[in-house]
Amino acid sequence: MQAAGISGGPAQPVDRVWTIPNILSMLRLVGMPVFLWAILTRHDTLALVILMASGITDYLDGKIARTFGLVSKLGELLDPIADRLYIFATLLG
Repeated sequence: MQAAGISGGPAQPVDRVWTIPNILSMLRLVGMPVFLWAILTRHDTLALVILMASGITDYLDGKIARTFGLVSKLGELLDPIADRLYIFATLLG
């Protein structure tokens, strides 16, 4: 999957790890066990807040990566993994 960079051309994935989009994806992964715990222990408000934050950071990491040409190989792996883990945790809960 390629995204347009600032210049309007396609952005090639980079090898950088510490980009804002990757950090946002990592935060989503760190929040997933807390989300699952909140669902399973019936802390519904906390679970909802974490799920909303996950959705917002999912949108932001993609938008930032495409807008500023920060698409990375790591991000291409982390983002869908985080998405699927939240879906799985929601179904499990």
